[in-house]
Amino acid sequence: MIVGRKVLMKDEVASTNDVAKALAMDGEEEGVVVVAKMQHAGRGRLGRSWSSPPGGLYLSIVLRPQVSVGDMLLLTVLSSVPVAQAIEELTGLEAMLRWPNDIEVDGRKVAGILVESASKSGAVGFLVLGIGLNLNSDPAELEGPNPGSLSAITKRTYDAEASLHRVLYHLEAFYERYRGGDRDTSQYVRRSNTIGRHITASVGEQRVSGHAMYIDPQGALVIKGDDGLTYRLDSVYSLRYD
Repeated sequence: MIVGRKVLMKDEVASTNDVAKALAMDGEEEGVVVVAKMQHAGRGRLGRSWSSPPGGLYLSIVLRPQVSVGDMLLLTVLSSVPVAQAIEELTGLEAMLRWPNDIEVDGRKVAGILVESASKSGAVGFLVLGIGLNLNSDPAELEGPNPGSLSAITKRTYDAEASLHRVLYHLEAFYERYRGGDRDTSQYVRRSNTIGRHITASVGEQRVSGHAMYIDPQGALVIKGDDGLTYRLDSVYSLRYD
């Protein structure tokens, strides 16, 4: 077992990713997990804030995969699959993936992932996989477009410890496969609610609209633009469905 061999429980931190990064820089072993009941400076992709009120599940995992910086996008994209699998088992509902790695249930964003890494000479020294899951959160306290929580959607209350173990179980299985060279995107594609749709994406100051066609082997989203050109998106500021 790698993921979850050590779990550090905190009541409140600024950011579980920050705590995990500090541990990694101090030489902490791979697989340590930092869990907090609340974050007062949680963040998502591109420096956005991630609302972290009580009732959510907030965790970060230190990993040391033998991969290049160029592999990071695919790892980031695929890491949403085990979280989606855990949500499906907890709720009995289908979890859908908005590229690159937002997780939605019933049209509501219930989880997000932030991967941060330290690299040297093109190789990843360590990465921190951060996950925010709106477990029993009050949607009124959540920020962003279409936020939701598992409890609000299903009208059930979820045990935080049991939910954590379910997430870690699927992450462990995923990471073992990934370390073994498995780069299969089929489980991601099956849950994708982006592929096949007409989208508009903001990339820096540029806006691109078109038909989302597929995920390439590096994890980028390939779209056929309305202007007839093909675009490969490896990062977007925002993505909406038209």
